Amino acid sequence: MEILKRKVWIDKIVPAFIFLALWIDGWLLPLILLPIFYVLMIEKKNLGWLGFSKHELRYSLFLSLIITGFLIAIYYPIFFYYFPYMSEAIDIYTIFSDVFHYPVYEEIAYRSFVLTHFANLDHPPLSNRNLILNLTQSLLFVSIHKHHFSQPLILIPVFLLGLLNGLLFLKTKNIYGCLVSHSILNGSALLLRYAALGG
Repeated sequence: MEILKRKVWIDKIVPAFIFLALWIDGWLLPLILLPIFYVLMIEKKNLGWLGFSKHELRYSLFLSLIITGFLIAIYYPIFFYYFPYMSEAIDIYTIFSDVFHYPVYEEIAYRSFVLTHFANLDHPPLSNRNLILNLTQSLLFVSIHKHHFSQPLILIPVFLLGLLNGLLFLKTKNIYGCLVSHSILNGSALLLRYAALGG
């Protein structure tokens, strides 16, 4: 009985608290080391368990490009709808945070760490449990994008990014495609803004 309790704490309760910390404070990049160290040192699993592997890599990357194209097509008209209200300058920090920091942090936290700990990876991505968990993590993902709350239509592609990347991870158990689609989408949004603002 004691071993069972310890296993529940290690497999579910502590990971839930780690995710809660990541959800509350999504800007501090070193915090993303917490789930990685937890998996490596406490659970004694390798990073392949979090999706950092060659398993289904090409398929994951291929699907990520389809997801990215679809989301850019949705984002494009929304961007121009809100363009008159956009005035933020694009600097090196913005490029780093949007193309590297946020994709790495959010994909590890919301897709890799949460789905490996709470989804049933042996079942199809659209099984009841996996679908409910994927919808939940997608809504939590939207909730951290408070800076878009004044432009709520932008939350549509944000939600779809979370949902589709969740399905991608559940299907391939590979995080690289999720990282690529998130980075390209964010980078495309910056390029569009840069071009629209006249460079």
